[in-house]
Amino acid sequence: MYLVLALGGMAGALWLADRYHLGAAATATSLLPTLAPLFLSWVTFRASVQRAAEQSLEEIAAQLAQAVKSQWDAETRVRRLNDPYPLAVSWEAAPEGLVETWPLLRAIAADWPGGPGSDPAGWAGTPAELAGAGAEITQLFARSVPTQRLLVLGPPGAGKTVLLVRLLLGLLAQRAGDLGGRGREAAQAVPVLFPLASWNPARQDLYAWMSERLAADYGSLAEPAPARYGSVNRARALLDHRLILPILDGFDEIPFGVRGTALGAINQALPLGQAVVLSSRVAEYSEALRPASGVPVKLVGAAGIELCPLSATDASAYLHRDAGGAGYAADRWAALTAQLGTATPVGEALRTPLMLFLARTIYNPRHGELTADLPHPGELCDTSRFPTRAAIETQLFSAFIPAAYRPHPRYPCRWTARQAQAALTFLALHLQLSLHGTPDLAWWQLHRAVPVSIPSLIAWPIALLTSGLLTITAATQEEGGIAVKLGVALAVSVIGLLPGFALILPAWLVFEAERRQPAASIRWTWNWPRLAASLAVAVLIAAVLLDMEAPAATAVMTVLGAGIASGLGTSSADPALDVGPLIVWAQDRRVFWQLTLAAGTAVGLGPGAAIALAGEPLAGLLVGLGMGLWIGLTVAFSTTVWGLFAIVCYYLALRRHLPRDLMAFLADAHERRGVLRQAGAVYQFRHIDLQRHLAS
Repeated sequence: MYLVLALGGMAGALWLADRYHLGAAATATSLLPTLAPLFLSWVTFRASVQRAAEQSLEEIAAQLAQAVKSQWDAETRVRRLNDPYPLAVSWEAAPEGLVETWPLLRAIAADWPGGPGSDPAGWAGTPAELAGAGAEITQLFARSVPTQRLLVLGPPGAGKTVLLVRLLLGLLAQRAGDLGGRGREAAQAVPVLFPLASWNPARQDLYAWMSERLAADYGSLAEPAPARYGSVNRARALLDHRLILPILDGFDEIPFGVRGTALGAINQALPLGQAVVLSSRVAEYSEALRPASGVPVKLVGAAGIELCPLSATDASAYLHRDAGGAGYAADRWAALTAQLGTATPVGEALRTPLMLFLARTIYNPRHGELTADLPHPGELCDTSRFPTRAAIETQLFSAFIPAAYRPHPRYPCRWTARQAQAALTFLALHLQLSLHGTPDLAWWQLHRAVPVSIPSLIAWPIALLTSGLLTITAATQEEGGIAVKLGVALAVSVIGLLPGFALILPAWLVFEAERRQPAASIRWTWNWPRLAASLAVAVLIAAVLLDMEAPAATAVMTVLGAGIASGLGTSSADPALDVGPLIVWAQDRRVFWQLTLAAGTAVGLGPGAAIALAGEPLAGLLVGLGMGLWIGLTVAFSTTVWGLFAIVCYYLALRRHLPRDLMAFLADAHERRGVLRQAGAVYQFRHIDLQRHLAS
């Protein structure tokens, strides 16, 4: 804001100097008031730097804890985990061969430097005492497990992720209330859920990957840490000081060939004394422990639990309650619930929370819906159509999208079930093929789903725009007949394409910048090397564009504008605020246009004013506008990710692959349809198996 005031004040001062033919001294005097906004911008910048330098890691961790809690509280509501009531999964001790022996765990914890991390009186006496259900997971981890290193095992769809979310929220509540009897260091650690599917242990260290994940999901953690913590970003500083409690979800989603490597990397990065939670399917974890070649490896110092199948009573009660209770619901579900707990295909399939969720979405009416319009759950009992458990699960996955997008009495949908099915299938294929099976649907990575020729779509519109403006300028200023004007206009139009062609290079750089993250706001810094280079270029441009009669102060303004533009940059989001894909997208879009305006004004105003003050107001306007748009858009495309995303969305919408308003579609799929879930700044499919089903 202060920089805009400074530029506006300079423009006014220079206009007055030219209008009333003021001398050099008077012109300099008229420019003095514009120094105040520049000084205020410098003071503001210094104050923000000082505040960041004074902030402690404990304060940063407290902000992160609030952001994590807000994120998962909202996600719990969206996923309807408490509707009609929390479905409590139960567990028992994991098989002995997959975890450490209990006497060894107690001995390890008792031998901690500085004493045990929790009260030994609360430790479980035997693995059998780890059995429990529902919200007991928090006390189990905080008190019963001596080492606070826990392995959570279970079959597909058993509710491992939901249980980890309950643990995370429980630990955050204990952290806020300083409960649980844990040590000071553990009490301060912020539990954060990390989906392991996006980690390649063969290429990236676990700490480096977690640091990138934190920086992407909680934007300002990408900012440099206070100087006293070393030359690392805030995310890495929190990890190095053990202020993050890693909850690693989905070990089974790591490729088979590197799971053993992954376990070794986890043990190396998170040694004894560091709390950790790891979830996996049972078979995949067992295979990783017993590789065909090499030394067997397991999660060091970890106790383990294995989730149990839902009982027929619990599953039946849940389906009945979701359908409205006894009577009507009992009649509708009678044939199916009679087979729950048996060895029939439907009895075997509906033993996990995931399958129950799919079944309730497909067969239970919403408020205001008529049952006659819905399929009947009794169809799943037809063994001629569904002879196996796999056939039942395939049917539930296939029917889920049409059910999620059927007309909703409260939330009308802008997309038909067919359109949604096509879009979600395209996105699942994008994740499986373009992004190598990651579950993270990051909107700023969508460009990887399109041909690499897309960057040219950025350059051509700007090239044509700048060419057109210069052509109009030349045609209006050239003296002579129509033939002369047309000839000059044609020559200038060809020359005017050069700025657009020059933009192809930064367009390619933007397109290939895989690690570029969205921006949250504009930041202006005193970068002296860039300032000096921009000043030199600006002087050269001013010397070419200005004639000897133009006011010398206008050249100074051009130089200053280019120097100010050279300091424009971006900053990341504040972790104390709620995070999410829509917020990150909206912030980056705003920064895109702010950068276009700020950089375009700073660079285009000087040359435009110079030509206008020399007696050619129309030419000055067009040249200033052309240069401003060219430079402004170049800076915006090269610094943010929204511009490229918008172009890719238009391209994919024209190809009928995705809806034009993709972010609205994704938000609706998450908030209203339950097809997607939110994990920090990215979306994911409700379950990895749903993603794989659509991609297949």
